[in-house]
Amino acid sequence: MSSVSVPHRSEVSVTETWDLSSLFPDQVAFEAAVDATDADVAALAARRGQLTASAAAFESALAAYSDVVASSARVRAFAFLPTTVDQSDDAARRIAGRTMARIARWRQTLAFVRPELLTLSPEQRRAFLRERPGLERFEPFLARLEAERPFVRTVEVEDVLAGAGAPMRQFERAYAALTAGDLRFAPVRLGGEEREVAPSTVRGLESNPEREVRRQAWTSFADGYLSHRDTLAELYLGRVQQQAFEARARGYASGEAAALARMHVPVEVLDATLAAFERRLPVWHRYWAVRRRLVGVARLEPWDVFAPLGRERFQVDYERAAGWIVDSAAPLGEAYMARLRTGLLEQRWVDRPANRGKREGAFCAASPGSPHPFVFVSYTGDLAAASTLAHEFGHAMHADLSFAVQDPLDGVDALSMTVAETASNAQQALLRAHLLAGEARTRPGFEMAVLEEALLNFHRYFFVMPILVRFEREVHARVWQGDVPTGAEMVTLLRDLFQEGYGEAITGDERVGIAWAQFAHLYVPFYTFQYAVGIAAAAALSARIGAGAAGAAEGLLAFMRAGASVPPVELFAQVGLDVTTAAPVEEAFDVLEDYVARLEGMAERQ
Repeated sequence: MSSVSVPHRSEVSVTETWDLSSLFPDQVAFEAAVDATDADVAALAARRGQLTASAAAFESALAAYSDVVASSARVRAFAFLPTTVDQSDDAARRIAGRTMARIARWRQTLAFVRPELLTLSPEQRRAFLRERPGLERFEPFLARLEAERPFVRTVEVEDVLAGAGAPMRQFERAYAALTAGDLRFAPVRLGGEEREVAPSTVRGLESNPEREVRRQAWTSFADGYLSHRDTLAELYLGRVQQQAFEARARGYASGEAAALARMHVPVEVLDATLAAFERRLPVWHRYWAVRRRLVGVARLEPWDVFAPLGRERFQVDYERAAGWIVDSAAPLGEAYMARLRTGLLEQRWVDRPANRGKREGAFCAASPGSPHPFVFVSYTGDLAAASTLAHEFGHAMHADLSFAVQDPLDGVDALSMTVAETASNAQQALLRAHLLAGEARTRPGFEMAVLEEALLNFHRYFFVMPILVRFEREVHARVWQGDVPTGAEMVTLLRDLFQEGYGEAITGDERVGIAWAQFAHLYVPFYTFQYAVGIAAAAALSARIGAGAAGAAEGLLAFMRAGASVPPVELFAQVGLDVTTAAPVEEAFDVLEDYVARLEGMAERQ
């Protein structure tokens, strides 16, 4: 039997990997930066009790704190990123573990900063600003800090909470080690060929035209997680209990309230998003019905969710995808396009091979201490991979634009993902519009392929993520009340939520219900719903750009440059969107419904 396996990290081309030497040229420089940051932390800690003694001391302390935030972010990126591309690299994991422990000590050492800054009243702060105009750069950070005043504890309590950070983060690290390194999956065997199932390859296998390949891959992946269901449940529930512990310590009404406050998003945004999702589930039921017809099966199964709809599969090599992404950004200007080209093709911002030990999914790692963002994908050479690449470069450009003008204290940790996901989904929407207006008109079957990619994107962000946040709400609420669910109960809960979304088209079982264990997103509580807000806002903004609306492109660029310097709800309002209502989500469902209708027309003509 022949075998199609995933290469080891040492076997992939270096030119297809990211170049972390742009952070530090070598390990010696990295260690020197760690030592320098250690000294800066100690110097700032020596000012304890004096941060607000005068306007000059206040400004100097904020500047020093900003510098430490930037330098520690750069150190963290250099230590952490190698572990994402090869979980079996013990040396990398050792460096990451040691560095994360050091960063935790820095956070604990500087836990006094925020409560001490809050000893300054708003009136005193305004007086200091009149005396020292340079404090203006810190106003967004100070405004966010002021909003947190009721939930910031004494210096002693903040010390304890900061010290608890490192051991608490072991839940997520253990999850990553288990799922990307230790978990094993049965291979796909078909026609004398064996194909390896891994987090970095499973989505490609699940979209294979051969139904038996899809069935085996989907079943193998789900069964791998089910075989460790209870261990995975304990890890996830540990993270949920951590959230509840910190929320109670700070005086929040619930773990959910604490998570939303950290994201700077009122509960009205979450409520409006889920209300619109539940109301518009019939659109998804229509989609499953037309998908069954286009796939050509008597009954749709969970392993058909990613089945190709058209007869022809369009291969897209990386360079071509990069060219599409650059060209699709033309409405945003030549400078924007040039920066995209640099990151995609010239400076190795991207790590794109699928290799053994590489974690699943895609992300953009950006920090104000880095010279540029870093994009993580497993590029599979199809339209979905091109779209994912565009999504992550939306994040990259958002970070690049905002970090160029905002203070490090307004970096990624302060950014609401509702804002971040708007930027990333807008880049995808621009690519989609570019393809529908260009190649889809000249290449038979290409329009369906682009629509299919669009609907798979909506499926992830407008179907899976809202279902996951409904799951989160239930689990977090039960843990808060002391009714901790079991792994089996969580599987049943999520299966039932998916079943509601599938309607009568697909029947789910425990393999559908174990999906909660497949998403590292859940280790950032209530992160998931922000995708739906982002895709809704992006659909509206990109539609205006496509229609040539005056100021639309400039509005999106201003939105991206603002970063975390403007509260999310206010920032959305500046571009004409009220995310505290269901209106943007309803608009996005209208776009989705139009795509479904176009597919229904294609199905009728077949």
